[in-house]
Amino acid sequence: MLASILRYRGLIYAIAQRDLKSRYIGSTLGPLWLLLPPVFMVFIYTIIFSQIMRARMPGVEHQYAYSVYLCAGLVTWNLMLELVQRSKGLFIEHANLIKKASFPKFILFIPVLAVALLNSCILLVLVLGFMLLSGFPLTSGLLMLIPALAATMLLGLVTGALLAILNVFFRDVGQLTDIVFQALFWATPIVYPVTILSDSMQRMLAWNPLFPLVRTAQSAFLGEAPAIAPLAYPLAVSTVILILAAVLYRRSYADLLDQI
Repeated sequence: MLASILRYRGLIYAIAQRDLKSRYIGSTLGPLWLLLPPVFMVFIYTIIFSQIMRARMPGVEHQYAYSVYLCAGLVTWNLMLELVQRSKGLFIEHANLIKKASFPKFILFIPVLAVALLNSCILLVLVLGFMLLSGFPLTSGLLMLIPALAATMLLGLVTGALLAILNVFFRDVGQLTDIVFQALFWATPIVYPVTILSDSMQRMLAWNPLFPLVRTAQSAFLGEAPAIAPLAYPLAVSTVILILAAVLYRRSYADLLDQI
């Protein structure tokens, strides 16, 4: 896999560059649009919720604790969502390239990952910068963001790959995915503290593989010494999805080329 990435690095770079440019081509502000949405997002969630709505985080005294909690969840959620949303239509989007050139098809997912990580890093830096400016304590628990975001990245990629294959044969998959992820957003403790839920509700929502990922990130930001054990479940789910995607791809490859 690494050899293929190095061999086709030019193609990867060209696709990633085109993806980035297509987001602001023809606009006056150009590349600034990569920065402005996360800046606006952090502003809304840190100022509006904390200062105007006076939202507070149970058990944490800092006035911006809820905003940090919310941003921590969004860093994880946005990474997952962008990977899935950009991956689900890859085979259809690059149909001409797939038919005309011979290359490992997983190469198409590398630019998606690169752009998603760039956007996540921008948002993460802005949140950390806000924490520094507001005097919110930065603890060693923040290091747990690395395995949490890595697990999120893996889950997003394999889910996106499976959906990309299914979307070739069933074009309703894209619209259905949007609906499912709207439900998943509210089944994940991002905008509400998990402590307001009953024990039975928490156990039910724990079947959502995004639940431990988001909770680990939130604990890391809030300095709650997160454990690495909860990440085992989303990693297991990722492994199952990866196997399903690989088997489906191998068995349907010829039909896939005919359908795109």
